[in-house]
Amino acid sequence: MIYKEILRTRRLKTLWEVKPFKELSLEELYEIYRVRSDVFVEEQKITESDPDENDKIALYVFETDGNRITAYARIFSEQQYVTFGRVLTTGQVRGTGKGRELLQEIMRQIKLHFPGLPIEIEAQFYAVGYYKKSGFKAFGNPFIEAGVKHIKMIHDSMQKD
Repeated sequence: MIYKEILRTRRLKTLWEVKPFKELSLEELYEIYRVRSDVFVEEQKITESDPDENDKIALYVFETDGNRITAYARIFSEQQYVTFGRVLTTGQVRGTGKGRELLQEIMRQIKLHFPGLPIEIEAQFYAVGYYKKSGFKAFGNPFIEAGVKHIKMIHDSMQKD
């Protein structure tokens, strides 16, 4: 899917930047890789390579403090569903509700750009409660990815009873 517009939305006093890969400036791309390294490599000690092919097809959702990214995620479609990942908030905004705001913006962007597609994610196991509060349900067995315990989750609006 090709995105031709750069979206800016004001939600909960946050100016969210929403851009496809090709619309990112070099400075924004550098900042994205820097903050992902800070959180996933430095804080979580994940040693596997971070950039991947999904970066090229992703829609990026992020917020800055004017200079540095403080909340971030990427969204992209798989064959039969839409997913998102690399979800993070930096230490300066953790505990402020910024993670909840980020997830709300992710879901808003999915509805806008991927209407009707099921939502399936691979959540870090410690974050299951965070996603459950927003209507996600775990399915399958936990698994290890990049040395970290994960579990698949689907948004409950897509559950079939």
